[in-house]
Amino acid sequence: MNWLHRVCLSAAVLSAAHPFDASAQAQLTYETSWIGNSFGFGDGKWVQLDVEAISVGADGTVYTNAPWDESGSEVGAYKGGDKVAVAGNTHGWGNTGGDAIASNATYLYAGISIGNENNALVGSDYPPAGTTYYGITRRLITNIATGAPFASGSGNSANATKNSFLRVNAVPTGTDASIRGLAATATQLFVANTYANRIEVDDANTMRRVTSWTVPSPGRIAIDTDGTLWIIQGLQDPAGRSIAHYSPTGARIGSAGPLPATTVPVDLTIAPSGQLLVADGGPSQQILVYNKTASGQTTLAGELGTHGGIFHPAEGVPGKWRFNGITGIGFDAAGNFYVAQNGFGPRAFGSTFDGEGTVLESYRWPSHDLNWRLYGLTFVDGGSFDPLQPASVFSGSKHFSLDYRQTTPGSEWSYAGFTLNRFQYPDDPTFHLPKGVRGEPMVRRVNGKLLLYTVDMYSHYLSVYRFDSANDGQVAIPSGFFAENPIPGTWPAGQPTYGEWMWRDLNGDGHVDASEITANPSSGNSVEDGVWWVDSLGNIWIGELGTGIRELPLQGFDSFGNPIYTYASAKTYPMPQPFSRVARIVYDASSDAMYVSGYSSAYPYDASHWKEAGRLLVRYDNWSSGTPQARYTIMLPWNVTADPQQTPVGVAVAGNYIFVAELYTNRVDVYDARNGQQVGYMTPGASMGGTSGWVDVYLGISAIERSNGEYVVLVEDDARAKILMYRWTP
Repeated sequence: MNWLHRVCLSAAVLSAAHPFDASAQAQLTYETSWIGNSFGFGDGKWVQLDVEAISVGADGTVYTNAPWDESGSEVGAYKGGDKVAVAGNTHGWGNTGGDAIASNATYLYAGISIGNENNALVGSDYPPAGTTYYGITRRLITNIATGAPFASGSGNSANATKNSFLRVNAVPTGTDASIRGLAATATQLFVANTYANRIEVDDANTMRRVTSWTVPSPGRIAIDTDGTLWIIQGLQDPAGRSIAHYSPTGARIGSAGPLPATTVPVDLTIAPSGQLLVADGGPSQQILVYNKTASGQTTLAGELGTHGGIFHPAEGVPGKWRFNGITGIGFDAAGNFYVAQNGFGPRAFGSTFDGEGTVLESYRWPSHDLNWRLYGLTFVDGGSFDPLQPASVFSGSKHFSLDYRQTTPGSEWSYAGFTLNRFQYPDDPTFHLPKGVRGEPMVRRVNGKLLLYTVDMYSHYLSVYRFDSANDGQVAIPSGFFAENPIPGTWPAGQPTYGEWMWRDLNGDGHVDASEITANPSSGNSVEDGVWWVDSLGNIWIGELGTGIRELPLQGFDSFGNPIYTYASAKTYPMPQPFSRVARIVYDASSDAMYVSGYSSAYPYDASHWKEAGRLLVRYDNWSSGTPQARYTIMLPWNVTADPQQTPVGVAVAGNYIFVAELYTNRVDVYDARNGQQVGYMTPGASMGGTSGWVDVYLGISAIERSNGEYVVLVEDDARAKILMYRWTP
């Protein structure tokens, strides 16, 4: 049964609006810190958000490559637990990073791509219309920001990498022809041209082709001490991958032993002992150690790392040799061992990236002691506090513990858990939705049960998770899901072809079965792009843009601990005056207060600012009574002629204050929730380099009031793989 609650508010009921005047606001006294990255950027450093491949120099410098880092560190360098360089010119203006990297004493070679940004870029530096180039950028090892040009080099004529790009593949835009393996000696560069099913050998100095031979879908390459090559092949078929041994001219050598069942080889290297090490991206998440015979045979001698990696009990708990999505392994000349992980493994073909955050580790060999570890753990991902434990923070896929006694910026947080388990729960919506990052969390405690709700980047879908620490450790178990419309593609089987739908895990296995899906075709396809909120009682609220607000009250829990919702129990609320479009909602169940931001006829919606939280915010008291009253109206920051533009993107309420994150300006504006008056603002401090990235998601800000009166505010930092943290005591 739908309950219709009338929200009839005349102009006389509304409090006088408080205009926003940036110049009138005072900067508050507060501290800034961050969560999720080893560096805050105050020192100009950050750990990139994804690493797809590494090359380890003799001196222990770890060179990294990935198709995308929001601030342009697709190709970077790390040494001794520090970040030492960013290559640059791998981001924007048609450039992206890639999936392979190699080095010798003179040069760094990195797989990259060059596009024309939907045919907007023209000239000799860019491919013709409808085409993308995949190839290799060559840089000086003494300064990886500087190109090392060669006679046949092309591209990048406007910067320091002029004529240092080797084109390998020219393909129709949308085709993934990325280089998936590179290895170098002082004289030769070996290229895995996965797209062309070929190993290509170039002169490492002239970059001229020397020879090539056919290999089925080749990937990573390791050069043995005798100059022979170990190559992962069959890359397009994870279940059919194998390791092959070749001479430097392409002659097949011996027969590598079979890989254990379920093994997915993702990288390989030669140990100081001469043994072949193979990183397994399958369920074992280990490194396989092979002995070699003179005839080229290999025999499995053992494994390195905990079986199951981070998913060995207690599941999801990080630690030494508990690997999670290995993307690269290697040794330096001193025998130190290096492992790169991104929480998923090497990028799937056709995807932008699959990373769930970077973990880069160095271990002593053969003692296996940890040398150092670096983190870059969050991207388009906010933070949310456990209401019962303010020192416990969840992002979409991570769990962090905070020690508020720490006073050095960035020192409060520690990595406590990884909450995704792709092996146990492959049907987790995270792995099937566009932009496959589980972000924008809302953590709730209902009847003592810990629940995690997450919203995708564009606010189309709401995912629900439960926890069972005794059986699943830190892992969040898929429990429910809400889709505003059918999801493009084939997942999940059984979804309706029209209208919204929900799923609840009726049998408790975390898999989306067709029989567990409930459709609501009466909604039509008009709910698209609504905004979500879950209150402290577990009730789901949906701001339906131009039609009003809907509530799905929690109906209790089933025997597996899944929260129960039904369309039949939904309550609808007409568009509250004076709004014509809802952009954000926050409902405080403890005070029955609804905070709504959006647009009105006097301050209309502009589609060019589709992501924003709106131009005004109203607090309604007694919301559920049927006759709510508007206590005040706040005019939110809005100046689209400024540089940067000043517009709001996120709203959080805690205790006596409202916190509004601006999209482009680094500001958090603070208002008194009791009267709507402006209190002041906060911006990143010196430890953050005085800046942060855009808040690029709908729920990019959250806040909590601690028992000592301190307010802690978390803001997504889209630029540098972290969550910004403000600590303020009024």
